[in-house]
Amino acid sequence: MTPEERFALIMSRQAHFKWGETYMPSVLAVPREAPKGSRICRVNSRKLCRPIHALSTPEKVFTQLALYHPGLLDIHEQKMLWPYQAAHPLRGHPLIKGTFPPPVKGTMEIAKEIGFKHHEVVVTTPGGSRQKMPFPYQGDLLLYLMNSQGRLYAVNWTVKDRKDAFKERRCSAAKTPVQRKKDREHAELRATLEQKYYASAGIRTVQMSLDGLDPTVVANLDLLFAMHDLSLSHEQELLVEFSAAVEEAVRTGEPLAQIAIQYGARWGNRDQFLAKIYQDIWERKLPVNFFKPILIDHPLHTDGGDLLTVYGAFFQELEP
Repeated sequence: MTPEERFALIMSRQAHFKWGETYMPSVLAVPREAPKGSRICRVNSRKLCRPIHALSTPEKVFTQLALYHPGLLDIHEQKMLWPYQAAHPLRGHPLIKGTFPPPVKGTMEIAKEIGFKHHEVVVTTPGGSRQKMPFPYQGDLLLYLMNSQGRLYAVNWTVKDRKDAFKERRCSAAKTPVQRKKDREHAELRATLEQKYYASAGIRTVQMSLDGLDPTVVANLDLLFAMHDLSLSHEQELLVEFSAAVEEAVRTGEPLAQIAIQYGARWGNRDQFLAKIYQDIWERKLPVNFFKPILIDHPLHTDGGDLLTVYGAFFQELEP
């Protein structure tokens, strides 16, 4: 795909989005569009009723973390950063009807302020002439959340595999000292560009690196997410009764798998009862320490380790 084709594709997907429509990211998690060598996947969310297109393993993990938050309303992955001033990402959302959130300042203006050379591409205009246009940058994960007072806000997550990757472009490649200096300057300015872009509309940007998450947390999120949207065929009344029995087992320190085995022996489909345990944990109906392996054939670790307490700062809005 040529740069001009990519430019046209991004604009066709992002330029006319309105709340109430199905969101389409700038780049899809398919081989033809994703960067070479990327570990792409589509994260199917029961909450959002659509797949989220992750272009890397860190994006997949942080998407799962975001979806675990009960206040999350939506995610816009691979969101275009407008080159020129544009409406706030929440403008037009039905939950903020009657309010007028501030616009975002365009990346061209910000790039000029900070001394960053904005990427450009040559495109064919409707009149047939060729001219340079600013190529739109993209973010990683833009979260839309509801706070405890019922107010909607956004948080921008920029995602890398390692913290050091925020400081230097292509940080693992062999380079001359001159090239390393250029790549560090580029990484710093690119990060500043995105931070200032969202800050202009009152949106906080958080740098999220996979090496900043406990590996046990990552494994537990993956385990629970795989079960979170499985359909259960048992009657709702039976599942409510089962969940109550599981809660009691947690309080008494019994292994939860035994409850599932007992219900499965009586009602059939033991695996569905096992899945229901994981779904209750995902939905925060059961307390669990995410920093310990979630092993339902052992008593659950319930002291401390609440994910949203430990990582709550990731979801905080920008202070006025």
